[in-house]
Amino acid sequence: MEAITQRSVLLGIPVDNLDMGQALGKIFNMVDAYKVDKKKRLVATANVDFMVNAHGSKDKNNASSLLSILRKADMVTADGMPLVWLSQLLGEPLKERVTGADMVPALAEKAAREGKSIYFFGGADGSARRTAKILKTLYPDLKIAGFSAPMIDMENEIENMVEIARINVTEPDILLIALGNPKQEFWFNRYEKYMKVPVSIGVGGTFEFISGITSRAPEWMQRTGLEWIFRMAQDPGRLINRYVKGLFSFNRMVMPLLLLNSIAKRFKQKEFEILTNDLNLQDDPTVSNNILWENLKKLLGVTSQLFDAVKPPVLILDFKNVSALSSEDISTLMTVFLEAGRADLKVQVINLRFLPRLLLKVYKMDDLLVSNAALVGQADQLSD
Repeated sequence: MEAITQRSVLLGIPVDNLDMGQALGKIFNMVDAYKVDKKKRLVATANVDFMVNAHGSKDKNNASSLLSILRKADMVTADGMPLVWLSQLLGEPLKERVTGADMVPALAEKAAREGKSIYFFGGADGSARRTAKILKTLYPDLKIAGFSAPMIDMENEIENMVEIARINVTEPDILLIALGNPKQEFWFNRYEKYMKVPVSIGVGGTFEFISGITSRAPEWMQRTGLEWIFRMAQDPGRLINRYVKGLFSFNRMVMPLLLLNSIAKRFKQKEFEILTNDLNLQDDPTVSNNILWENLKKLLGVTSQLFDAVKPPVLILDFKNVSALSSEDISTLMTVFLEAGRADLKVQVINLRFLPRLLLKVYKMDDLLVSNAALVGQADQLSD
C-alpha cells in the first residue's frame, strides 16, 4: 500500500511535506513500485509560477488543466521560498525547499549508488548533453540512458511519438523533463500513456543551471527568496514582465487567504461528520479491493462494520457542526477528495456554512466541491 504523505495545501495544490532526503527516497520507492503495478508517476517541482499558471486558465476543472495535473501528481515539492513561507503562515509548515536544481545532482548521486538510469530530455540546445556529461564525471557509476533536446510541438503527435520511442528503447528508470512549466506537465499528461518510464520529473531550467548556461543566484539570495531578482537581472527583457505579473497575481490570491485563515483560528474547531449513502450497496464484501480505499479508511479513522465490509457508493461529509476550518482540516479534506477520486468513490458535501465555504474558496478548493460532489449535495441541502 502506498503511504499517504503529509501535505500542505497551497492555493488548491497539495505540496508534499518532505525534505530532500525523503523526496529522493520516495522517488526511488516509486521506481521500484513500477515493477509491480506498472503505474507511471509524475513529480512536479512547484514555484510561484506554477501557482499562478494553475489558476490562470478559464478551464481549471478540465482533467487536462495544470491544476488537475498537479493535484493528481504523485509528488509535488516546493521549488521556491515563497511557498515555504506561505505554508508557515498557514500553520502547516513545509520542512524545506526542494528545488529541481538541487534535486537533480542529488538524484544522480543516489542513482549511481543504486544502479538506476536517467534520461535527460529537453532544455536549451546542448544543455541536456552537457548536464549528463557533468553528472557522469561527478558520479562515474551513473547510468546515462540518453539525452535529447528537441523543439517540442505539442500538437505534432508523430514527432512526439518518435521522441517517446527514443526514450522507451533506452528503458530509463527516471526521465527528467526540462521543457519549462507548464509545457513539461502538459507534455507528460498528454503522452504518458505511450511511455514506459517509471518516474518522470519536471525540472524546468535545471539543465541550464547545471551546465553553466545560466548562472544561479548566490546561496543567500536563494535562502531569502530573492533568487527571482538575480534571474530577472540576467534576462530582464524576457523575465521582468513575467515576474512582476506573477508576483502580483500570487499576492492577490494569498492576501485574502491569510486574512480568512487568521479569522478561522478564532473559532473552536469541530470535526465534520462522516456518513454514507448505503443505498444499492453491492453484496460482494470483497468490493473494497482498491488499496487507495484502504488508505482512505485509515485517513478518516473509519472503523464501522459497514465501511469494513463494503465500499459505499457515496461518502457524505456533513458540516452542520463546523463553524470554521483549520489548515490541517483543509489538508485532510484535500486528501479525502483526491484519494476518493482515485478509488472511484463519490464525495458529497452537505450543510456547508458561510465561513467554511469561503475558506474553501480562498484556499482554491471550491471547484472540488462541484466536481466531486454533484453540485455539493444540491443547493437545498446547504445552509449559510
